[in-house]
Amino acid sequence: MNHNPSPMSWETADVHRYEQSIALKIPGYSHMHDLMERLLSASFANNNDIHILVAGAGGGKEIALLGSRHASWTLTGVDPSQPMLQLAEKRVAEAGIGSRVKLQSVTVEELPEDIVYDGATSMLMLHFLQGMEAKRTFLTSLAARLKPGAPLIIAAVNADLRSPAHPIMMQAWKDHMLSVGVLPEEWERFAASLGRESDPISSEEMTQLLTECGFSHITRYFGAFWVEGYYAIRN
Repeated sequence: MNHNPSPMSWETADVHRYEQSIALKIPGYSHMHDLMERLLSASFANNNDIHILVAGAGGGKEIALLGSRHASWTLTGVDPSQPMLQLAEKRVAEAGIGSRVKLQSVTVEELPEDIVYDGATSMLMLHFLQGMEAKRTFLTSLAARLKPGAPLIIAAVNADLRSPAHPIMMQAWKDHMLSVGVLPEEWERFAASLGRESDPISSEEMTQLLTECGFSHITRYFGAFWVEGYYAIRN
């Protein structure tokens, strides 16, 4: 068994394996995305002329889901990882929604500031931003590109690595992963990545950070071990 797994890079990662394994690693992964879509749908009620920003669009799961369920919505997806974006392009083409989707290999901070969106998603990417300042810059830039009152659905690994609950949570998560077919070496790589390739923050820090960056009415809508999903509104 490899007890010192090599760091993961989004530029060299096996993106197809990532897509297959992430759904096994996170209990309720598809449910988390389904709830994301339902929250956005409820947010806009009878308004069909909607433009959604998908921050961290690599893989294309959110774009394909939203585009397939809402034929009048347009979607802009951004992701600095070219391999992940290529996978998103493939998924968009398979869903037949290419005419309503724009994919860009940029960060949110690099988007034009004069274009604002009706809503946004950021699924499982915040914990990959290293340091609180990088997270703050990302969320502040995201808020600046949303209309007042726009919903944000954000999911991330939120963990207090110093908490006495941490080893218990990790053992339970390991038991889950191995029981559904995640390989032991994949678990080892994932466990070693927390606090190294990823930089999770606690639930309390997440709520405070969203508030500081211009969001309110922050409501937790999903939880599975250290993975949490939140609904928030741009002030």
